[in-house]
Amino acid sequence: MKLSQKKIFRKQTIELFDSKIHIITKYLGNNNEFDISYESILPNKYDIKTNNLVLFGFSIFFYLLAGAVYYWRFIEGDQSVEEEASVIWFIVGTILLIIALKSTENIWKIGVINNQFIKVYKRSPNEIAVNEFITTMFKERNRYLIENYGSINSNLDYEKQYNNFVWLKNMEVINESEFVQKIKDLDFEFGRHSNKIGF
Repeated sequence: MKLSQKKIFRKQTIELFDSKIHIITKYLGNNNEFDISYESILPNKYDIKTNNLVLFGFSIFFYLLAGAVYYWRFIEGDQSVEEEASVIWFIVGTILLIIALKSTENIWKIGVINNQFIKVYKRSPNEIAVNEFITTMFKERNRYLIENYGSINSNLDYEKQYNNFVWLKNMEVINESEFVQKIKDLDFEFGRHSNKIGF
């Protein structure tokens, strides 16, 4: 499955494979291409909305300047102020406002180990497609992790398999009851039974 996203000056493609995701980002002529293994993808997904307050601030400043110039020229009758000045400042304020609105990002941040994240734009191409892609990505991740770390093998070390099950639980691949069942099956396979005596 592949998700292609476009944002102003940016293009991003995320593709799911059997054991990893492949990401290609293009931004103003710079191309980055990298792989992230399913083992590295954390179960966290954060809703983030960013905006450019500096551009909003400059836009407001130029709107106020346009209003002040208009007031001095036409209300106060100050002839030293040029007639077109208020229009020019209004246009500059509008351009900055448009850039600020276009640079606003509404994204999902999906956690990756080492305090990194995968950035997925919420509405590119549309919100339904993005949510379906993220759901599919987590299903593929869970399937891969269960296949590779969730089965019991008597030829492997008990501690390693136990730690794998703990890790799967921490990665939210298996729930608490599945974890308890896996540990019981592991104990049975290795002949480790609790010998509790008492009532």
